[in-house]
Amino acid sequence: MPDNCNLADVEHIKNFTTKPVVCAGKMDIGVAAKEIGAGKIDAVGVARQNLVDPEWVTKLMEGREEEIKPCIRCHNACFSFSKSKHTANTQSLDDSLHLARCALNPTTMQHNKYKIVPTDKPKKVAIVGAGFGGLETAIVLKKRGHEPIIFEKDDKMFGLYNAAAAMSFKESDVALMKWYEREIARLGIEVKLNTEIQDINALLKSYDDVVVSIGTYPKTLTIPGYEKVVTVTDYLLGDRKQDKIVLIGGGQSACEIAYDAVLAGKHPTIVEVDDDLITTPGTCLANSSFLREALAFKGVPVHFKSTVTEVGDGYCMIKNIETGESWKEECDAVISSLGHVPNDRFASIKNRHLHRVGTCVKWDNLRGVIWGAWDIAMKI
Repeated sequence: MPDNCNLADVEHIKNFTTKPVVCAGKMDIGVAAKEIGAGKIDAVGVARQNLVDPEWVTKLMEGREEEIKPCIRCHNACFSFSKSKHTANTQSLDDSLHLARCALNPTTMQHNKYKIVPTDKPKKVAIVGAGFGGLETAIVLKKRGHEPIIFEKDDKMFGLYNAAAAMSFKESDVALMKWYEREIARLGIEVKLNTEIQDINALLKSYDDVVVSIGTYPKTLTIPGYEKVVTVTDYLLGDRKQDKIVLIGGGQSACEIAYDAVLAGKHPTIVEVDDDLITTPGTCLANSSFLREALAFKGVPVHFKSTVTEVGDGYCMIKNIETGESWKEECDAVISSLGHVPNDRFASIKNRHLHRVGTCVKWDNLRGVIWGAWDIAMKI
């Protein structure tokens, strides 16, 4: 939804009441101040931003607006419900009962478990990988008094998230990435880009502890022509000029890509082996139900209980696994959105000073990555 999404309605309501009216809903604080100053609304309501950064008002008053950690509206801790066809809530009941937490700030409503405790034994800690897992680990370590240094093999930070944030409605994710860049710089944490670590044992000899956060590999299919398939990352970071695209898989990534494509006037098709979209836990019902309904409203073809059996030049073959029916689908690109598997490259190395964080341990959403980073950073 757009920023200030309820503003016009609240302005309209004020014309019919002498009572104070308060507007909430992705409110831009600058816009809110102007609206209140002009007498168009009386106050602004802010909810989830308080969860991700409870000091945001103080930072605003002190002119430290760039230090405010932004909410990305993921709902993965403040509203932990997940559901698909023929299921009840697929999120664990214990998780769903603990609302008002925050995926980006594990200290919210969990301050006894997650907190910054200064260390009495400062360590030099090497972090391999500058995705969110590595960056969050470094920030917590630095605040505790350690000296982290980050090594990243690519020429930029954030790994897979560079692709995830490339879609047209991901402005909040882009804002979060910029916040991490500023926070890393503000804390004076060194990041060595274009530096691939090949020998973890050598690194262990030079640092007190080493944290590995090297992400994942995309899953693949063994079908004829699979070499013609485009990965989600390559598609999102490319020019995206393809009109007719077929997505293998109907998870959150595929649905978001299809939604982004249809908003741009393109023609996506989803092929999913299950009987519904977004069937794995971890995507809040508020978000998953919107994607399902938006794609249906936009008329995006979705083939359930089906799979892609062959990829050719300008087409793919799709088969219904229940009826056995097969057909040829003309397309400009076939995109694999089958998910990812952990990069276990250094998993066999056993050392009490070696720690693994993020999706290289198990595939997870951003909440799992950030909370897991705190679990490790608080122990070092």
